[in-house]
Amino acid sequence: QALAHAAYIALGSNMGNRVAHIQQALRQLHQEEDGSVCRVTATSFLYQTPAAYVQEQPAFLNCACRVQTTLPPAELLRLCKEIEASVGRTQRFRWGPREVDLDVVFYDTLV
Repeated sequence: QALAHAAYIALGSNMGNRVAHIQQALRQLHQEEDGSVCRVTATSFLYQTPAAYVQEQPAFLNCACRVQTTLPPAELLRLCKEIEASVGRTQRFRWGPREVDLDVVFYDTLV
């Protein structure tokens, strides 16, 4: 099946085992289910950054990945939200700490 779309996803974690949370999210992004495909084709190095906006929280471990997918943008976002929940993200407050965060940064030519 042709993977017609390229997307870039930013990942971050500042709670618990940050490396394990990001690794788990990357593994779950790479999937083939019900005719839909999402393949992680490249990842950046991990890097640490201080928290922004709400600074009284642990530093974030971050990375980015490129995926090739058959999923339309809304379905890719839905998948990212499902992965966040699966990894254990708990809704706290805006810009607060999180087990994992996945943000679709680019989708084809969309920003």
